[in-house]
This record gives sequence, structure tokens and C-alpha cells, in this order.
Amino acid sequence: MRQNKDATLAVAIAGSMSAGVLLPSAGLMVEPYLLVWLGALLFLNLIKLEASDIVSTFARPRQLAILSLVKLLVLPLAMYVLAYVVYRPFALPVLLLSGISTGLGAPFVVNIVGGRLPLIVGMIITTSLAVPFVLPTLVYVLAGSEFDIPLLHMIVLLSAALFLPLAASWLTRKYIPKASDFAHKNSFTLSIVFVVLINFGMFAGLSGYFFADQEFLLQTILVTVLCFAAFGFAGFVSSISRNERTAGLISMTYVNNTLVAVFAAQFFGPHVAALAALYNIPYYAGIIVIKKMSR
Repeated sequence: MRQNKDATLAVAIAGSMSAGVLLPSAGLMVEPYLLVWLGALLFLNLIKLEASDIVSTFARPRQLAILSLVKLLVLPLAMYVLAYVVYRPFALPVLLLSGISTGLGAPFVVNIVGGRLPLIVGMIITTSLAVPFVLPTLVYVLAGSEFDIPLLHMIVLLSAALFLPLAASWLTRKYIPKASDFAHKNSFTLSIVFVVLINFGMFAGLSGYFFADQEFLLQTILVTVLCFAAFGFAGFVSSISRNERTAGLISMTYVNNTLVAVFAAQFFGPHVAALAALYNIPYYAGIIVIKKMSR
């Protein structure tokens, strides 16, 4: 059963990425609704959460506080400085990607590879509440002199994309338990559907790079792999105990990159958004790597 899920995930990811590149006109039809697909994916992952998981995480907040500080401030600042020194054009894309919140798709990854779910739940809540205010401020302070940044618009977009699915999941659990049970029982299949839609739309927008600008494409893919490795290392070393290392790693590497791709394209242009979109490659390939490491 587990092998069937792994095979299904691999085929769905590779197929949706390839379809987006080879059939961009079709993919661009679903691309404007990326936030809708993301919201649905986040909703499915949130609907599994029990109140006891959240309580247990915040009852002993030391590890949560350390990981949140690293995720929201230390990691994005360090990655920005490093990218700025090594290759300046990637500094802003790296800052946006490294400074975004832990993705609400992270529990989906935990269900596949294992890990301490309550800690990841705490990271999702903490970073999602803070990032609409922290990340735009970081961008404004570090790169504001070079870009016209609509700070309020960024906050509104981040807030809507993160908080609405959170509210919808809790309301569904409370008032429509049958729908909640259905979503819980079919979460893997439904998640695959929305992951396919997200990849299809995102890679349709990147199709031109695969045929016309391979140098930029290869550079960006290399940076995404390096970012994934750096994020994972930061999460691993920031974990207090061995039991929390996998959860720490996942909370740092599995971020809301789709959200970054959407608002980066809107505010900064496609070249800045490309890093977040192509991060889907190590994002999903990393599931296999982490799964083997966890064993």
C-alpha cells in the first residue's frame, strides 16, 4: 500500500511537471487559480489536525521558539547575505523563498516519511501568523531601496492565502463533521489532485525557460537544490533532540513556495518568481531522500 502511494506520488509529480512544460496553453488555464488550489491543499492538511496536537506543542514551546526564530529571521537573513555576496540577482528570490512560512503541505510529507507532527503543526501556526508581517518587513528593509514594494498588498495576500484555509478547516470540523470525515479519509487522493493542478499551472508559466533560456533554468534549479539542502541543514541542527530532527528538517524545507511564486510574479516579475516555482523539483524529490534518511 505504501509503495503504491509512493509510485502514485512520483508519477503524478513527474507527469504534472512535464505536462505543464509541454502543454503550456492548457496549464495557463489553471495557473490563475494557484491560490485556490493551494488553499484547498492547505485545507485538506489542516483538517487532520487535532486540538490536542496543538496544545501539546505549545505547552512545551522551547523547540518551537528556536525553530521559529531560525525560520523567520536567522535563515532568511543568512541566505540573503550569502546570495547577495555570491550572485546578487538571486538575493531577492532567495530571501522570499527562505523567509516564507512552513507550508501547510508539510503534514502531507510527514504522513509519508514520518516525523513529529505536533511540532510541525506548531511551526505552521506560528510562522503563518507571523510571516505576513515579518517577511514584507525584511524585504522592505533589505531590498526596498531597489524595488517599489506594495507592503500592504503583500500582507493582505499572505493573510488571505494562509488564514482563510485555517478558518475553513476548523469551521468544517465543527459544523460539517461528515465533510470533515470524507476529507480526512480521502486526503491523500485529494491532495494529489491539487498538487497536480499546482504543478501543472506553475510549470506552464515556466515552459519558455525550458526551450529558450536553458542557462537561467539550470542556474535556478541548482539554486533551488542548494536552498533545499541549506534549509534542511538549518532545521536539522536547530533541533534539540534526535526525535525532533526529522520534524525540524521538514518544517524548514517544506515551505509555502507556491504562495511565494504567486506574489513574487505579481510584485517583482517572472524571473524572481521562477526560483519559488522551480523549488517544486527538490520539494518533491526530497520526500524520497528524507524518507530514506528517516529509516
